Amino acid sequence: MLAPIRLGLALAIYLVGQTSSALACACCTNEGQRNVATVALDSSKQQEIESLRFGGKATLFTGEGDVEGIQGIASPAGTYTLSAQWREDRLVLSFRDAAGHTGTLALTRPPTISVFEVDPRDRPDRGRGPTLYKEWKLSAPASGSGVFQPGIATQQILTLILQGGGNSCTSSIDFTHWTLVMQGPKANYTLYGNLVR
Repeated sequence: MLAPIRLGLALAIYLVGQTSSALACACCTNEGQRNVATVALDSSKQQEIESLRFGGKATLFTGEGDVEGIQGIASPAGTYTLSAQWREDRLVLSFRDAAGHTGTLALTRPPTISVFEVDPRDRPDRGRGPTLYKEWKLSAPASGSGVFQPGIATQQILTLILQGGGNSCTSSIDFTHWTLVMQGPKANYTLYGNLVR
């Protein structure tokens, strides 16, 4: 009588182990994996994005130039203090430079999000596949105020790029950096910074 019970118990333990392995591997990655798509910005992705916390510093990208060469910002500065807050359907980023000049850039929640997840083939496989490089991009018509007002026009597009890495199951903890790109006929500039846990 005990033998069938032990056999049944052993089979149950084996099946539980196999199920947990299968579930765990739903997030596994593969060498050469690539996912590039534009998908609906659904409630789960929106929740992950809204849970992100921006670091308190933003840097203006100048490349080999200097801040005076940046078009679309009144009195541009190399660095700003930053605060970010969702106000209904808009992410409002508030900036202040060392001289006290302020301005905001706002991104209205778009209906879609661009997803880029790729095996860069330079990261080791630690048993569940390589770590993917990831970007989520949200783009919408730009709006702004203060020092950013000179660069606001009807054809200006503001794009928020969330950057990081992880496995095939993406969540807010995967993202470590952000880049904000202003593009259009009146202004073209880039701000960037870190995300904090």
